Amino acid sequence: MHYAVIDIGSPRQGNLGWWITGPIIEDGGTGPEDMIANLIEAVRAGPAILGFEAPMYVPAKRDIRATIQQRPGEAGRPWSAGAGASVTAMALALVPAILDRLASNVPGITAWQDWTRKPEKAGEILVFEAFVTTGVSDGHAEDARLAAYAARSLLGETATASALGEEPCMSMLGAALLHAGMTDDIEELRRQCLVVKLSKTNLSIGR
Repeated sequence: MHYAVIDIGSPRQGNLGWWITGPIIEDGGTGPEDMIANLIEAVRAGPAILGFEAPMYVPAKRDIRATIQQRPGEAGRPWSAGAGASVTAMALALVPAILDRLASNVPGITAWQDWTRKPEKAGEILVFEAFVTTGVSDGHAEDARLAAYAARSLLGETATASALGEEPCMSMLGAALLHAGMTDDIEELRRQCLVVKLSKTNLSIGR
């Protein structure tokens, strides 16, 4: 099993960090083409778990006044303001582009958000959101490395929980999976993904 995390940021400014850890690949950096090549190799080699360090779903509340408030567990770092809003906007373009590149190079690839179902063979991917708070490390690739290790530790346990509380949502990650042809399950648009949360003092996760 390979575990990979992509820290969403500007590729031109060197802020798109990535890391992959597993039986064949242990590598990372900020180069987009190196990232794609290594992801393709990892997914072709066996099952993979792939995370994106950016908000991957947004609230879809019936109370319109509460819709752009922070998600449960964001603890003062709302997806809709400041750095959260900026990286959410970048993820809207970057995540589908990355998944499209994977899909075009790995025939038959499939992916999903339900973390109770683990991938078992080449071409299968479980996707999740990495939530890395300020000050965890000094670089984007290092943030991705720490998140990949945390996901590997968490998903190796028998009981797994997400770091953010449940709420009705619109999944941008689910939309990206549908766009890439990695699933045909329309319910992915309403499904919350696993959130792996790291802080400077806590490199574990929980839901």
